[in-house]
Amino acid sequence: MLGRAAKLSDAARAFMDAAEAAPPPPDDLPIEELRRLTRTAYAKAAKEAVIEHKVALREIDVASVPCLQIIPPNAKNARVMVYVFGGGFMVGSPFEDLPISAFLAARLGCTIICPNYRLAPEHPFPAALDDVEAVACEILQGSDDVLLAGESAGGNLTLALYQRLRAKNLPLPKAMATLSPVVDQSDIGDSGRADRDPLLAAKYVSDVAIAYASGHDLTDPEISPIFGTYGPETPPTIITTGSRDLFLSNCIRQERVMRDANAQVTLRVWEGLGHVFEFYPELPEALASLTEVAEFLENHL
Repeated sequence: MLGRAAKLSDAARAFMDAAEAAPPPPDDLPIEELRRLTRTAYAKAAKEAVIEHKVALREIDVASVPCLQIIPPNAKNARVMVYVFGGGFMVGSPFEDLPISAFLAARLGCTIICPNYRLAPEHPFPAALDDVEAVACEILQGSDDVLLAGESAGGNLTLALYQRLRAKNLPLPKAMATLSPVVDQSDIGDSGRADRDPLLAAKYVSDVAIAYASGHDLTDPEISPIFGTYGPETPPTIITTGSRDLFLSNCIRQERVMRDANAQVTLRVWEGLGHVFEFYPELPEALASLTEVAEFLENHL
């Protein structure tokens, strides 16, 4: 339970303390080993999420892009979400995101399609965005009740995809959700320079930007969507972050850019928590945040 004063829960305090005390991963791991370790680290929580939320999983292709389809027992036929996984554009897959995506599928009665987009450095920008666009466009053509969401790098791709859809005058989702999105790869901001997040260290960020952008302008709105165009036509958007999130500054600035453009945007900052804390179902704040995200999205269907 969260306290009435919205203080950090005891479980979250212990979790953040343990994360801060944990040794950092080696700097020289080969990318394939880093991907393997990431999948292993989240495997238990991902499998438990499938059981808890009673979702069925299918591997499918959408627009020639491999995807993970997540089907809740209460699926409503027209409701579809495109959920974009995070991992710094270099690691991760739809499997690791199941603690988040399975929850949202069950809570919304929504079938979720998670594109298994190509990763950098083997496939730098715009490969990931091209894959996400291909999947989203096919889904948007087939349903009027489409949602778009993602965390971290997936939040970046969510907002970058919106920029593409808007520029091409293509159908838009009903609403968007971004969890700790990386929206400005040219400037980590004050929270990044403070480097207080035990879940993600600042020293990794510049390497990620170099590998993903591969020489492209970091202020390109498709790489850093904070530089994009927003307005009243932008789908209603919720942004979540924590007061220790490495990308807190990115999230605050993104909300301001959208609000100043008269877009409908909601920012939620959770006390004492780090990058994409919603990944960790043992935290009461994770459940509370995902519940709020689901309610926000539900209200726009």
